[in-house]
Amino acid sequence: MSAEKTQSSVILDPQEIRAEAYSSARTLIDSLEIPANAALAATGSLARREMTSYSDLDMVLIHAPDEHIADEAASALWYPIWDAKYHLDYAVRTPEECAAVAETDVAAALSQLDLTFLGGNKQLVDEARAKLYATWRVSLQKNFDKFIDSSIDRWRWAGAIASMTRPEIKNGRGGLRDLQLLRALALGNLCDVPDLSVQRDLLLDVRVLLHEHSRRHRDVLEPEFAAEIAEDLDFKDRYELSAALAEAANTISTAVERGLSTARGLVSRRSLHRVRKPLDVDVVDEGGYITLVRHANLEDPGLTLRVAAAAARTGNPVKNGVWQLLTSVPPLPSRWPRTTVDDFFTVLTRPQVIIDMDKHGLWQRYVPEWNHIRGVLPRERNHSHTIDFHSVETVARCAEVRTTVGRPDLLLLGALFHDIGKGYGRPHEQVGAEMVARMGQKMGLNLPDRMRVQTLVAEHTTLSKFAARMDPASDTARNAILDAVHYDPLTLTMLTVLTEADAKSTGPGVWSHRKAYAVHELSQRALEMLDTFVPARPRVYAPADIGLQTNWEDKQLTISWRGSYQREVVRPLAVVAALGWAVTSAAMVREDDGSYAAEFTVRALHERLERAADEARFVQAYKSGVYSVLPAIENYPSTANWQVGGVFEVRTVDQLAGLGHVIGKLPDVKWLTMTSPGATMVVQAAMFETVSRAAVARNVTEALSGG
Repeated sequence: MSAEKTQSSVILDPQEIRAEAYSSARTLIDSLEIPANAALAATGSLARREMTSYSDLDMVLIHAPDEHIADEAASALWYPIWDAKYHLDYAVRTPEECAAVAETDVAAALSQLDLTFLGGNKQLVDEARAKLYATWRVSLQKNFDKFIDSSIDRWRWAGAIASMTRPEIKNGRGGLRDLQLLRALALGNLCDVPDLSVQRDLLLDVRVLLHEHSRRHRDVLEPEFAAEIAEDLDFKDRYELSAALAEAANTISTAVERGLSTARGLVSRRSLHRVRKPLDVDVVDEGGYITLVRHANLEDPGLTLRVAAAAARTGNPVKNGVWQLLTSVPPLPSRWPRTTVDDFFTVLTRPQVIIDMDKHGLWQRYVPEWNHIRGVLPRERNHSHTIDFHSVETVARCAEVRTTVGRPDLLLLGALFHDIGKGYGRPHEQVGAEMVARMGQKMGLNLPDRMRVQTLVAEHTTLSKFAARMDPASDTARNAILDAVHYDPLTLTMLTVLTEADAKSTGPGVWSHRKAYAVHELSQRALEMLDTFVPARPRVYAPADIGLQTNWEDKQLTISWRGSYQREVVRPLAVVAALGWAVTSAAMVREDDGSYAAEFTVRALHERLERAADEARFVQAYKSGVYSVLPAIENYPSTANWQVGGVFEVRTVDQLAGLGHVIGKLPDVKWLTMTSPGATMVVQAAMFETVSRAAVARNVTEALSGG
């Protein structure tokens, strides 16, 4: 036992507690008078023999269809249980009614799958169980999506045990409820259940001791109880216990993922048609799953991030086994190609993909500093999650509002690195800033952008500190924050968004109404002091009506175009969309004679660069006139605003043909630029003074967001 234990310590044995709790409950149950032609069955912890001293009793009184149980007879059965101070959940059903529950109530069906005989007519319990299982096998396949959604909802509100400083032992991801989920899938003949007895015993022991030390029914492991439980279970301290719980939860969570993947595959086989839709080079969507083409080039260093970006764009899961296959892909060069950088930022827009990659040892290939914070508990008591999960949560919150800032790519990168410097014995803001600067250099960010994201990480706590310690309406506080962001309005805007996302991801109550007001007031006063940046007219080189050049280093293509009027630009954009190319940046100008010239930097998604670089093929496709209509786009939230100098700016989620739809809703412009930082399309267009600003903003936002 631990050297910290004293002779006066009382060490609790969770197995003895469970055995005694079950024995006491059975003694009481055996004394009950069960009505004739009926049977008493248990569900829940009583059925699984997982009771604690504070557990509820879950029972079902089962009777034959032609028998009726009077209310007085049922009450006479329950009163001794209430008198013994047990909390009782009960139901009175026929075997057919037990089976019907499996069709109508997922949660109730899960609990009833543990149906265990207690007393009375055992044949009724056997009949009810047989009918319940038969109905469950059919109902599970029919309502599989609903079944999974209920689990996802539970994981969302309970969190993951492995990443929580206060884990929810029962309902958290990787907890006891997930063991029941696996058993439910197995009873539905959709997967096999691996041996998880060691992990189950640890979770059960912790839950039993948590009930004992807190003297009530609870499932959230608070730090003050964790220390005592660690001593009871012979761990050195609560941190060692936390590490063991995280390992057990991850093992269970992995088993659940594999079980669900197997189950999805079996359920989906009912469909005779599995469409394979290309998403990127060597990456396809097969029946709602991201997978590889049959002869994918596993020697391509960019393949892993292409798969991850496809999962992020579509929201579809990666097919079982693909992540493992990608572990053989060689590392990226010291300077990443531009297309790979775009894929990395796309992954940041859906952080669940980060979690999936990390489980398979892939994320550390791109962010090696991640190893240092994985599963590490923060020192601050107000943090609800481990450092890595808190970072992912912060990135997720920034991704939700990325259209509100001018450079969502830098915002997401700063959110990813804001706490990555913890645990090095120096201020984590300083360490993280050094790390993100190296990352920015590897990604090919220019010096101003590297300085912005470095400042973002270095000062990510500054706005909160100033708002808490200084009068936000004072000139002193305003000048201090302007010094911190080097008088850069773009950095200040991103810092404001990151401050809120960081606080909301820390824990309950950290982002209060008072802090929100103070941060907003301080940020707005500082922005008012800065001169607004006025975008400049771009330079466009278009020597011919249509042309195509290849940038082999960045794996991109550049299209040059000239046309007699603005709407004619739909023609090259329609060809681009038809070929499955994505526009990553663009510039268009109006010439003195009223004609237009444009350059589009594009990326080939559905074919290799060697094939896409065929200029003759592209020019022929353009001149044929076959492609003249843009494909429809999805509706996403968008923001639009007017800047100084009559420049209209719109930000929305980047998608194929999105630029063409924006231009189609604009009146004639003086010039236009488009960039796609962080999988977000940012369009800026200089307008003539005669346009209706309200009408322009309304037309564009309606086209992009569906109203």
